[in-house]
Amino acid sequence: MIKIQASASKGWLHQEAGFKFEKKYYFDPEFRWDQDHAIDQYLAERFPHYPIYNMESNLGQIEHTLEKQIIVGGIQPNLIIGLAAGADFFCDPDKDSDISIRPLESLLHHPEKLPSVESFLESSLIKGFDAQIAELKETKPDYRIIPPYFWDTSGRATIHGFITTSMKLFGEDIFLLMIDDPDLVREIHGWITDVYRALIDHYSKLADLPATAVHVGECTGTLLSPDQYHDFIVPFANRMGNEIGGLRWHSCGDSNHLLEPLSEVETLKILDTGSKTSVANIREEFGNTIEVNVAPPVDVLLERSDPQDIERWLDETLDGNDGGPLKIVHHLEPGYSLDANLRMHDQLDAKGLLPKARRAKI
Repeated sequence: MIKIQASASKGWLHQEAGFKFEKKYYFDPEFRWDQDHAIDQYLAERFPHYPIYNMESNLGQIEHTLEKQIIVGGIQPNLIIGLAAGADFFCDPDKDSDISIRPLESLLHHPEKLPSVESFLESSLIKGFDAQIAELKETKPDYRIIPPYFWDTSGRATIHGFITTSMKLFGEDIFLLMIDDPDLVREIHGWITDVYRALIDHYSKLADLPATAVHVGECTGTLLSPDQYHDFIVPFANRMGNEIGGLRWHSCGDSNHLLEPLSEVETLKILDTGSKTSVANIREEFGNTIEVNVAPPVDVLLERSDPQDIERWLDETLDGNDGGPLKIVHHLEPGYSLDANLRMHDQLDAKGLLPKARRAKI
């Protein structure tokens, strides 16, 4: 089965339609709903025949998205941990939000001083989100609340991966410690697992949204060797998957060298990867049962790209997929060729594989 889903970045929406993504967007759920609703209408009018939606890149699922759902704490997973640990929040009207760098760097060599799991649940940030959920339950009983760490009604929680989170919180020295003090890195990754697990459980219960699966965004993992991945990533992936449910694993960029250690992830259901990872290699390693989600490489989407580049990439991807379940995901960004993005949909339609159609929220 072939699927395709696209989203529009904050930068593209700002550039094309003037939408602004300021602090209120992230911390005022009702304001966010109003703005998201306006973006939904804009995209539906701009792309009436294409499945291009307003959702967090590669995380939301339109088939599980309600018209009357309201997002609380819609901030990227490791940013929430960083903010709860004292980082500063930054946002520009035309970019994704971020936090001040390395908020826990001073504790890197002092794991005994790391904040307790309970301290996160008692932080003012988390208490603030909790209060918003309680208020919305009273004032908007006909709306489905989507709490932090979730993006739709499916119950699929979202976290950043273990090295991605440790680098964000502690800095680049975490890579040196893989050699100098591997046990310390494992201790930190275990702590990260505990924190994510507690926050997912907390919000699953608070919003009455059972956790059914976990998306793990291991964006930094491609910097690791296969042996490092085996030692510092796989054990924590297995723990998270075995405790909550099947994993959707995101690995940015060329991940061909990581396919073997990823085959050790016991509950892997979906492998989501980006530029330069061979779908044929994935099928050779995993067979045709696992779902593959893949994004086109940036160089075939840029405005300067040859219009035929995206068609060649699509043909190569379909050939390598060998008939397995495949979902193509892409994200409109400033500097991308709109024609190249739309051409994928047109080509799938022309090949008789997937008719162009836009799906309405439930």
